[in-house]
Amino acid sequence: MREHGATPVADALVDFVLGLELTALPDAVTEAAGLCLTDWVGVAIRGSTEPLAGALDAVIAVAGGEGQATVVGRGRRTSALLAALANGAQGHALDFDDTHLPSIVHGSAPVAPAVLAVSEWRRRPGAEVLAAFVAGFEVETRIGRVIGPMLADRGWHVTAILGHFGAAAAAGKLLSLTAPQLGTALGIAGTQAAGLEQSLGTMSKPLHPGKAAMNGILAALLAREGFTGPTGILDERPGLPGTFLGVTDLTPALEDLGKRFEILDNSTKLYAACHLLHATIDAGRAIRERSAPTPEAIAAVECHVHPLAVKVAAIPEPLSGLEAKFSAAYCAALALTGGEAGESQFVAPDPDLVGLASRIRPVADPALGIPEARMRVQLRDGRVLDEVVRAARGTPGHPVSRQEVEEKFRRLAGAVLPVAQVGRLLETLRRLPALPDVAALAALTCP
Repeated sequence: MREHGATPVADALVDFVLGLELTALPDAVTEAAGLCLTDWVGVAIRGSTEPLAGALDAVIAVAGGEGQATVVGRGRRTSALLAALANGAQGHALDFDDTHLPSIVHGSAPVAPAVLAVSEWRRRPGAEVLAAFVAGFEVETRIGRVIGPMLADRGWHVTAILGHFGAAAAAGKLLSLTAPQLGTALGIAGTQAAGLEQSLGTMSKPLHPGKAAMNGILAALLAREGFTGPTGILDERPGLPGTFLGVTDLTPALEDLGKRFEILDNSTKLYAACHLLHATIDAGRAIRERSAPTPEAIAAVECHVHPLAVKVAAIPEPLSGLEAKFSAAYCAALALTGGEAGESQFVAPDPDLVGLASRIRPVADPALGIPEARMRVQLRDGRVLDEVVRAARGTPGHPVSRQEVEEKFRRLAGAVLPVAQVGRLLETLRRLPALPDVAALAALTCP
């Protein structure tokens, strides 16, 4: 352990990251990390078929880069920096990746691509991959527990901002940085942090975790070479929390550090839409299964949701599939009419659903948490259908099983890879802690 100085938060996080060993982690943490990575790999492979992946691939083809790491699903090998950029964007393209709701951080989205790129390049074993992933996940989400909701209230995309710290921590651990180097890497990463909620519903939103992953690796590499940066970015008054929010004390982020793990509070998505709307989708599906109202029979619908959902996910008339993922009314209409809210149902808005959505009103309800929702459906015959959801599917209050995660993986990866290869990839992910070289896993992510 280092002697703490003027930067106690950064010092404690650095010590935690560099001291973390997989063998010392609770089994539940290791299991959760493996499921997160499995889920992310499947989503990123399927994301390789999205239009944004083609645009990024064209840019990478022009930019070149030594073949250090693989762009999953596409077979291109490029620099670790550019592979992390592409994989980070692909993994968030469907908005189907996990979310740590207390921090409002998509935990895997910026850290997994950084870990995969550096590990493949440096030929790291699976145990180191998992340890680095947990370290990065804890750093970004612990900071997020303190300032994530405030960042969202100000219009910042929380994953874009805080993912930089998670990616830098994970990359720095894999690159064997010293404690002073990793402290500097966090500063170099933090000064690059950016991303606005205004990008939601466009390709720029998934670009954010790609940039965070890329910038985190860049920060670690520069710090290793003696590059200097602000070491007080998490502690001093003009640091990131102070500059963005006026917050000057991040010490609550250190509570039970190394004893309580944020990854155990993570949520897995079973719907390919904004996580703020999953409870609403659950409510609509429940009403559909119980009463099956026809769209013509529905006069009006009120969806009571967490206030943040109205702020960032209430596009009234979505014009694209991406916008539909951030439309509470559209997602409610989809659920009420029997839609599964999977990736294939957000290719383009259905005009009939947009019509139904015009009769659906999201209502900000401060009494509700993010995993909660209330729906009231007023039928034309005077009947009223009510549903309350206290824990959306996939959240800690209503967790998914490994089987559900693997079924999602098979469906997503199977859209790109042969069935037999999907099986081999899934088996490799199951035995990740014992894998001698993660390059074997990366090779299986492409046709």
